[in-house]
Amino acid sequence: MKKIIILQVTFAMVLFFMGGCSLQTTVPAISKYSLNDDYDVKAVENSHFGDKVIRMGVIENSALLSGTNIYYSSDNGQSYSYTKARWSEGVNSQLGNLMMHTITKTKIFKDVLPLRSLARSDLILEMNIYDFSQQIHTDGTTTLHLSVKLRVVEEYSRKIIATKLFEMEQNENEGNIEGALKGYNKLVVKLLSETNSWLKESSLQ
Repeated sequence: MKKIIILQVTFAMVLFFMGGCSLQTTVPAISKYSLNDDYDVKAVENSHFGDKVIRMGVIENSALLSGTNIYYSSDNGQSYSYTKARWSEGVNSQLGNLMMHTITKTKIFKDVLPLRSLARSDLILEMNIYDFSQQIHTDGTTTLHLSVKLRVVEEYSRKIIATKLFEMEQNENEGNIEGALKGYNKLVVKLLSETNSWLKESSLQ
């Protein structure tokens, strides 16, 4: 009888300590990242579009860029996603918001409207994201790729006013999420800067 009681007490203590250990074990939190447009935007004077209102159009992209997973590929073409890192929101939404923000600051247009605004617009800015990817090489470095096509379209006639394809890449020494964020942010700043220059040139024609 005593042996049975001792075994029961021992078993209860084991369960207690196991339960305590499991309560103390925590799963590492998933880090969330955002793109940024950290650069000095200069306003444009005497813009031909100064009296025009432009609306951000629907952004065309692959389904992967609409979600929050952050993907990368290896030199052999295999694709993966980071297990402990996510975008705060889809890349398409982030790029659209950043572009709207920086174009607004240039004052090239009278106003820049979001897609669902009820206000009337004269022009539409369409965007196709063809490539937004990270490739990690066997030597531990990484290359980030960005390919975006933009076009300015008249709201009512549907006439294309201007169109341009932006293709660029950025090399980083760190083949990980830190290298990805560094490279992506540099590419985004370059894209926004070149977009503003292109819109400025188009508006002065």
